[in-house]
Amino acid sequence: MSLDFAPEQFQQLLQQASDILLTWYAHIGKGKTYPNASPEEIQAVFDEALPMTSQNPADLLQTIAHKVFQYSNKNIYPHYYGYITGGGNQAAILAEMLRNGLNQNNLKWHSAPANTEIEKIVLRWIAEMVGYSSDAGGVLTSGGAFANFLALAVARKIKSPINIAEEGLYACPPMTIYVSEEGHSSVDKAVDMLGLGKKYLRKIPVNQDFEIDTNALEKQIVADKQAGLLPICVVGIVGTTNTGASDDLEALANLCEKYDLWFHIDAAYGGFVAALESYKYQFKGMEKADSMIINPHKWLYVPFESACVYVKNRNHLKQTYSLIPSYLQLDIGNDSRTDLMEYNLQLTKDFKALKIWMTLKTYGVKQLTEAIEQDILKAKYLASKIEESADFELLAPVPMSIVCFRYVGNKEKKKEDIVFYNHLNQQILREIEKDGRVFLAGTQIKGKTALRVCCINHRRTYEDIDYLFEVLREIGQKVAIHA
Repeated sequence: MSLDFAPEQFQQLLQQASDILLTWYAHIGKGKTYPNASPEEIQAVFDEALPMTSQNPADLLQTIAHKVFQYSNKNIYPHYYGYITGGGNQAAILAEMLRNGLNQNNLKWHSAPANTEIEKIVLRWIAEMVGYSSDAGGVLTSGGAFANFLALAVARKIKSPINIAEEGLYACPPMTIYVSEEGHSSVDKAVDMLGLGKKYLRKIPVNQDFEIDTNALEKQIVADKQAGLLPICVVGIVGTTNTGASDDLEALANLCEKYDLWFHIDAAYGGFVAALESYKYQFKGMEKADSMIINPHKWLYVPFESACVYVKNRNHLKQTYSLIPSYLQLDIGNDSRTDLMEYNLQLTKDFKALKIWMTLKTYGVKQLTEAIEQDILKAKYLASKIEESADFELLAPVPMSIVCFRYVGNKEKKKEDIVFYNHLNQQILREIEKDGRVFLAGTQIKGKTALRVCCINHRRTYEDIDYLFEVLREIGQKVAIHA
């Protein structure tokens, strides 16, 4: 029994789905960005018994249009500033529809020939775009967290003095990894899951610009070696999640060379800024990294999910992940075929490359980098408005597109009253969510609660920034009355 629709019905359903999406895009910027519904409210809409009989798919599409879309955060809207969310692009939507129709499983070359070759090509294109080695080995994966895990697993295996694939870590001295205090939490998770232990992840202090203190880093490396530990890897950051700061990559590369350490770069957020001519100088040393990650679903505006993992010596990647059981050996292969299952942890692997290929081909590097630069300029525009205001305070430099600041109102209280202002801004964050007109998240900057805005949406205008500022001022004033 086939589950396929009749051709005419399938065509009608495709058109209905297309109309839903067109309506979604036609309303961009209108109404609230955040639905502010409770878990219980959403569960009440969707929670029902397991469906045992068939239902009309046209009715189900209507449910999606009226309910799923209603209760979703509108992160393609220009008033969405939360986390690091790129907003997607329409060319990639077309590719995603076709990708799902193709239903490719990219474990071996002969199971997904076009998929494999297009993945290799887009990986090379992105490496060329940002100034990394185009000969590096690489794969596409879900996001920065898993990408960091994959890269650090390679560093662990290559830098281990024993064959850990056979013997495990038991006969190995404790291995240490180094990252700044501003490093992403996925590094913590990776050292935990890789059996290295969070105890041996060294969080290095940062300077006033939130960049890793290379002097403190070198002292820690020397101290660990003297204590009988085995330093194996330094993680440099291009665009921290908190503030967008980037480490001195050239200095880190030199330290890694001096002490024979693996140099990994987490460029998940900020890596694509290296494609801008006016910013390239800031990323000198990126080309020296042993491994690097970068997320197209962030600042290349590709829909979720997609991340690139690069390892300069592709044999190191294969040495870490290649394991071919008998049931995956029986194909008529040749040396020019690449089985991507040998370069990462996954066997089942979807066609992520198609939406990236479509994005790069449709818009081109020139248009994409112009959009990235505009995001940076809009963030700096917001920062200037904050600095010129009497009721907001900038809490960190704005090197990329993240702006961290707080509301201070009429400043009757001294700025040193951290408890008061932390409470005030926590209340503002809660009120922003209740209000729903804009969406952003908070963070902590040197113990101070911050309103954190991330500008990576090609649809945003300067008028949208003005609107954001007005809404935040209005909410701040409202909350301050009761503070």
